[in-house]
Amino acid sequence: MSTALVTGASCGLGADLARALAARGHDLILVARSAEPLDRLAADLVAEHDIKARVLPADLTVEADLEGVAAAACDADILINNAGAALGTSFDRTAWADERRMLALNVVAPSRLIHAALPEMLRRGSGRILVVSSVAAVGPAWLGTAYGATKAYELAMTQSFAYSRRIRTSPVALTALVPGYLASQFHVRADIGAPPPLLTLASSYVAKQAVRAIHRRRPPVVCVPSMRYKVLAGLLRHVPYRLLSVPGPAKDFGGGAAGVQGPAMDLDRDRDTDLDTAEPSRSGGADDVLPVGAQRDGRSRP
Repeated sequence: MSTALVTGASCGLGADLARALAARGHDLILVARSAEPLDRLAADLVAEHDIKARVLPADLTVEADLEGVAAAACDADILINNAGAALGTSFDRTAWADERRMLALNVVAPSRLIHAALPEMLRRGSGRILVVSSVAAVGPAWLGTAYGATKAYELAMTQSFAYSRRIRTSPVALTALVPGYLASQFHVRADIGAPPPLLTLASSYVAKQAVRAIHRRRPPVVCVPSMRYKVLAGLLRHVPYRLLSVPGPAKDFGGGAAGVQGPAMDLDRDRDTDLDTAEPSRSGGADDVLPVGAQRDGRSRP
């Protein structure tokens, strides 16, 4: 039986990804800062699906914790880089310590875990890696913040590895998940307003689509699990930047007096609900989104 490691698994999308993987019979390594919700989730999944689940509490912004998770990732058949963070105010008003922690979680942590897991997957001749990115990577969203840059890094890194000859000629595959806003606590924790209901997806729906995608014989390099976001991502990629700099999705986080520190950041990307084939739910909450690719040779290309 194969093993999947999921970061940010305490609730929301991370928990739903764990549920979708358990439903397919995968053993789990569940990673998040808080042990208690992980223990509850592990107990539920073991009882429901007769799998093995290991709880690994860790703060991925702490080097010692990250190295412990990296060691566990070496034995994983599936690596899910789901943990993420955001700051609810503009770059010039945040504390550098908060920015550095966001960079550690959004950039350093997924890079380190892939660096640990990928060579072992190539050596074994099998493996799947899923990286949860965001629409902020491809267009004018979260203006005035470094969040979009961190998501662009995750997307570019995934595509760079996935399209390399080394990976294309191997049984190992990497996929960037690019959903839309999700019904979750992600934006609440970052003190960011709720997204438009029409753009809100159920995290369980997104999780099941993502897990289905990485189980294909040739997984897509970019997975956008909603037609509305395929259209939106295409627009964000090709419409002139200044034409999209409008209120709403292109909100500039510049409010507040200069020098005022923004709210504490969300260090675990969490999301919610339970759905199967129904397209997105339209209940409140929010999350991320990303690009869309043309289908060619069995893989989605940016």
